[in-house]
Amino acid sequence: MIRAVLLFFITGACFNIASAQVTVSDFLLTAFEDSDVTGYDNQISFIKGRNYRIPWIDEVELRIGNDELIYEDVQYAFRLRPSNPWLVRRNNALFNATRKELTARQSIEFKDALVSRYEQTLRFLYLKESLFYSNQQLELNRKLADIFQQNPESGLFDPKDFVDAKLDVVNEIEQMDDLRLSFTKNQLEISSILGNSEYNWDGFSLIEIAQIDSISNHIAQVSLPSTEYKYILAQQEVARQETRKEKADFDIGFIQGEYFPFTNRDSEFGFSAGITIPIFKKNKPQIAERTLDELELKSDLAQQQSRDSVAKLIDFEYLKSTISHFQRLQDEVETLGLQELRQTLMQSEDYDPITLIKLEIAISKLNERLIDAKYRVIDQFIDFLFTFDAPNKQPLVNYLSKSLEQIQ
Repeated sequence: MIRAVLLFFITGACFNIASAQVTVSDFLLTAFEDSDVTGYDNQISFIKGRNYRIPWIDEVELRIGNDELIYEDVQYAFRLRPSNPWLVRRNNALFNATRKELTARQSIEFKDALVSRYEQTLRFLYLKESLFYSNQQLELNRKLADIFQQNPESGLFDPKDFVDAKLDVVNEIEQMDDLRLSFTKNQLEISSILGNSEYNWDGFSLIEIAQIDSISNHIAQVSLPSTEYKYILAQQEVARQETRKEKADFDIGFIQGEYFPFTNRDSEFGFSAGITIPIFKKNKPQIAERTLDELELKSDLAQQQSRDSVAKLIDFEYLKSTISHFQRLQDEVETLGLQELRQTLMQSEDYDPITLIKLEIAISKLNERLIDAKYRVIDQFIDFLFTFDAPNKQPLVNYLSKSLEQIQ
């Protein structure tokens, strides 16, 4: 009995694991695993002190001298050349800036990967809904054509309407075939990212237009530097540290201990030192080149700041326009009262199936138009979000979800 119970629970657990589905949030989370993002991990990990730090001793030199070319005139020296302390510090600062630059570049790659997954998810949901309405219209047109074909002697029969119904069936088949191909391609793209994992997003609750209006107003009030701006800023800091390092790249001098074993002096040991005065710099071309890079990046930084400001303004205003367009279209459809008209026709004594089917086709087409308008708003909402760098801020939030769930 115990074995049977254990077998039941183990089988149930295995079934749950096997049937586990990847959610939309799980799919968005795969942006962290994108090869373009993880490709920077090794570079960032490599930048550690032991891999780039300049030792405090630049050079150790053993010397021997003999002025008279006789054995008794032999003298020895031990010369130590310390590293330039400014060069050591500026080299450390350069690699710290390089690490930040790589991290900023990785952030851009992560943002691009996340954008791609948002777009693929939205396209999946849009194509799925579009296929539903396309199939609905196909079946309604087929039903209409069948009524004409089965009742050629009826007073409702019209040859022109019959031909139009058949042509509408052909058009719907073509449209549905194109949608199927696009949907299949989209599914393959998502599957290639997920590997062997299964996904079924039928129960996913998509964000509503009213939420988008409220969220966009809140996000637009907080304007922070973009990921691209931060990357150029990090590049500029690297160029600045390279310039400072080049300026500090000179020999500061030496300390030398001397030994005279065969000379007649009070002491057989001596000491000497030298200091280098960097009046003439042989690396002036390199300094000029680094300075030019810094000036160019300063200009790029100003241009990026201007582009970000313009993009934020345009994306916000266009998002508001698409929301207004959707709401206006929704109001116009509701004003028509087609659902009420449908109910009236169905309850009418002079029930006309042909007129009712034509009305249902019109309702389906209007619903399809509303779906197009809704997804146009959400698509622009995604552009707006990434212009303001909202989706790639920690903690991550699924902005496609009605519940705005955090991604963990």
